[in-house]
Amino acid sequence: MAVTGNAALVATKQDLIAALVQKELISKGVLINTIQDVSRFAVKGAKTISFPKAGSFTVEDRASGVQATIQNLTFAVDQLPLDKMATVSWLIDPQDELESVLDVDAEYAVRAAAAHAQYVDSIIAGELETVGVATTTAAATITDAVILEMRSALLRRFANPNSLYLAISPEQEAGMLAINKFTLAEQYGSQIIPAGVLGRIYGVNVVVSTEVEADEYYMYDRDGLCIGFQRGPTLGERAAPEYGATAMLKTLDQKFAVKGLQIAQAGVGAGLSALVVKDNNA
Repeated sequence: MAVTGNAALVATKQDLIAALVQKELISKGVLINTIQDVSRFAVKGAKTISFPKAGSFTVEDRASGVQATIQNLTFAVDQLPLDKMATVSWLIDPQDELESVLDVDAEYAVRAAAAHAQYVDSIIAGELETVGVATTTAAATITDAVILEMRSALLRRFANPNSLYLAISPEQEAGMLAINKFTLAEQYGSQIIPAGVLGRIYGVNVVVSTEVEADEYYMYDRDGLCIGFQRGPTLGERAAPEYGATAMLKTLDQKFAVKGLQIAQAGVGAGLSALVVKDNNA
């Protein structure tokens, strides 16, 4: 008689945990959903991903019989080095797990996934700070005037007004709610508000992230940053009988990178993105 045992169920268990991890990453990540995903280019063997960029042509009003000015564009690249190997490992003593009413293994997987999501958002917030062009106005608490300044700066640099995001910290939320023109999601009626978005102001989606520092805030075009996963969340395990006959050492890891795009374009300085604006708070 054939009996289905643990060996036959291991693959199924891993599939279930992997699905649980992926769901947790999607639901817990905030900033990851607001930038361009270029994972399709992060193929096996690639160390970096390159993004061509160039200036713009200038249109001239050519007079009759006069030769047009011959123009050329200089191409450069923004490079995304695939350098983040995010890892969480854990091991549960089977003797202790026997005494727990929780499914400790599944609970650890959920918490590991949440930690990964938080880590990815922290890397994105760090890149926003690195490549953001500071506003002229310094405001410890976000205001209507500074939001207008940020939006105007981005539009002047050819940002898409339909793909703008404003990322704020939980501490800045009170300042946002004090702005009369800010409309909460429930006041939009039948209009669709993207998941994870607090609301909109001047057509800009507002998101709140714990990975944004208390006195910081950023406005950016979705194409101002990119993220590439060379390998998505992967769960591995091996037996660790030195901790008990059924003990398993488990590791959840992923390889990815985050990079600002449109660097030093549209008149902004070296190392800065034309499509990211940040607060002017020290």
